[in-house]
Amino acid sequence: MSCLTRELQKQLVRYVQRNTRIDSRCDPASVRSDLISQGLCPSSVTESQMRQILVAAGVKQTLPN
Repeated sequence: MSCLTRELQKQLVRYVQRNTRIDSRCDPASVRSDLISQGLCPSSVTESQMRQILVAAGVKQTLPN
């Protein structure tokens, strides 16, 4: 389990809220990958942590297959 500080989680929630269309569905894995490639998120953040960030941001998620 990687360490995700509360402050980093708050910053990521704010970023996702500002930069994601709330009415569109997001895949936590692709959002995680995008944020890592932009240098906004450490690669140690897990997909389940990203799912929690999306929930906190109020973003709809795609259902896992």
